[in-house]
Amino acid sequence: MAFKFFFEILYSMHLDIPEYFNDIYLKKDKVFYRHYQKNILFSCKNKNSLVVLPTGLGKTIIGILLIANILKKYPDSKILILAPTRPLVWQHKDSCIKFFNIDLERINPLTGKNSPDKRILLFKDSKIIISTPQVIKNDLERGRYNLKHVSLIIFDEAHRTKGKYAYKFISDEYMNSCSDPLILGLTASPGKDYDYIQQLCNNLYIENIIFKTHDDSDVKDYIYDIDTFLENVELSGPLLEIAEVWNHLFKKFLNFFIDRNLINPYKNYYSKLDFLRISQDLTLSLKYEKCLDREELEEEYLDLLFYESPKIIDIVRENKLNIQSIFSYCSSCISILHAKDLLETQDISLFHSFLKKIKYKAEQDLLSAKRIVKSKHFQLISSIIEKEGHSKLSHPKINDLIHIIKDEIEEFNNKKIIIFTQYREMAEFLKTKLSTEFSDQLIIEKFIGQTSKIDDYGFSQCKQIEILKDFRENKINIFIATSVAEEGLDIPSVDAIIFYEPVPSEIRFIQRRGRTGRFSPGRCYILITENTIDVPYYIVSQRKKATMNSILLNPEQLQLITNISRKEINFTTKNKDYSNFDIIKSFKERRAKEKELLANRTIEDIITELDIFEKSEEYKRLKNFGVSFYSDFVRFDKVKLRNNILKMKGKKNSLPNERKRYINRNVKTLINIVKTYSKNGKMEFSKFQDLANEEEITDKKFYGYLNQACYLGYLKKQSDIVHFLKDFN
Repeated sequence: MAFKFFFEILYSMHLDIPEYFNDIYLKKDKVFYRHYQKNILFSCKNKNSLVVLPTGLGKTIIGILLIANILKKYPDSKILILAPTRPLVWQHKDSCIKFFNIDLERINPLTGKNSPDKRILLFKDSKIIISTPQVIKNDLERGRYNLKHVSLIIFDEAHRTKGKYAYKFISDEYMNSCSDPLILGLTASPGKDYDYIQQLCNNLYIENIIFKTHDDSDVKDYIYDIDTFLENVELSGPLLEIAEVWNHLFKKFLNFFIDRNLINPYKNYYSKLDFLRISQDLTLSLKYEKCLDREELEEEYLDLLFYESPKIIDIVRENKLNIQSIFSYCSSCISILHAKDLLETQDISLFHSFLKKIKYKAEQDLLSAKRIVKSKHFQLISSIIEKEGHSKLSHPKINDLIHIIKDEIEEFNNKKIIIFTQYREMAEFLKTKLSTEFSDQLIIEKFIGQTSKIDDYGFSQCKQIEILKDFRENKINIFIATSVAEEGLDIPSVDAIIFYEPVPSEIRFIQRRGRTGRFSPGRCYILITENTIDVPYYIVSQRKKATMNSILLNPEQLQLITNISRKEINFTTKNKDYSNFDIIKSFKERRAKEKELLANRTIEDIITELDIFEKSEEYKRLKNFGVSFYSDFVRFDKVKLRNNILKMKGKKNSLPNERKRYINRNVKTLINIVKTYSKNGKMEFSKFQDLANEEEITDKKFYGYLNQACYLGYLKKQSDIVHFLKDFN
């Protein structure tokens, strides 16, 4: 493998195969030639395509080559590259600058940090636009620009195209507005099963699937082996004792459900999901219990339940069970099982931290936590931890992790490693632990995402970009990452990755594993604690991966789009040409128009749903039960409906200059003080200020709110007197 690149060049020279992709829109000798990439390009240059390629085989380069190809066909067109995060947007921009022979001022990122006015101008002046999807969705909804002159949209990390994610909206908008649309979806893992992959294909209007594996003949010469090592560890005696005590506590609460026939007593394994499902079934039944006697709704209701035979609500009613107790015990069991996972697969420090959170909730009089804290099991475990300390109860994975890192340094001379972990608290713990262990050898940093938690702000996207830059420049040797580092990040020369725990998702497994083996042989270590949740998680991820591969290897079982009609894009009809002056001048007018467009989109959605419903089996079924609809009696008039909805939204019958005035609460307080305590509408300023102080309106706040009251015409200050002019009611 060490001389692989050298032999590739000799091989290409011998067979007269080019060393680089060169094109009018590509910088000379910048994109290395790979035969499988040329084959993929040929397959997707005329069809909406989903390219599924293992991480490290150059999905970005496929996009670069397709952009160069489509710009030759439509040199006046625009290209749109979509990526789910801001760091990925900047990464794509760097790739475009590196590879394209295009004026740099015409390659621009659009993010939420750009003002709407700036985005309108950037979209107009750019040839290649890179953006997060939500920004584009917001702008399209408001009519700031359209996609009719966009000749290609690239959806990076295309597996996100599900539900209400913005990718779906943009693909719909694009297919409806462009006469010759071309979509490229890029992903390493499109989904776990047929339904998931089929939904993705439907949402992106996919006509063609290209799936490459490491075993394909045109790929083999360009890949490096990734050796996977399953590192099995056993819990130490003291940890097993704590785990056994904790498990006895769980069984005690489990008997609450077994005694009441709420759960299968013969299961070998109980998970948090079992108790979440009981809670969800109860919640659903209580929400719809008034409708359950209606036979026509029974089938739909049953489809939403996890437990149908018997239903949880029937057991509750038959045995006259206390519903609040069931919810409370579900919460207790979920907490216990979560703590169990922390103890067995993470470290005693995370387990102890979670116990403190339970204790705090108990102090807040939360019954589900109080019954745990009052148990002898909880008190015994707390005393053991206090007595033994964290160091004596450390998880065996920690020592195993340290040995792996030492082996990487000594055996492979490797000091670039990514460690993946599920929990932020574990990332911080490992950073501290490893920094102490390798203080003279390695620089270690954690890599986490953003959050809205008060006590944990996470890393901003700017901070993430900075850490990645330091990692590329060897200023950081190891970073310990949560799931934020799984997707799309371009991290070169990482020869080893370590899973601190397995993940039950095939997408996350493939993405984590793909962080290594890109430029040289790689090693993937997976730490698995025997007889814990780690084992089924690993098995599940492998099963899902095998299912996904079997579907992609036989794509004929999927229903791909076959009826897209295309005709050449007409560039003679130009989009509206905004100048800076036009945008500033028409600000209010444009914003009013944007609001109207948003309202119209809402109306179109309502009308579309009504149209679909009127043609549905559900409509016919309800009609058969004698249900009458408004449209049965009154002619369905879309124009009239639109006008009525606009009227409801306040678009009609409003006075042209009418504007409701909102007054700050403190301003109202000052007005009321003068109104209440003044004589003949006059009040001494010193007395006024004293009364305001009693209302805690002091210093700068006092003068600021007084100025507002005077400006709005409610009060007037003249010398040492404050005058009351009018009430705000």
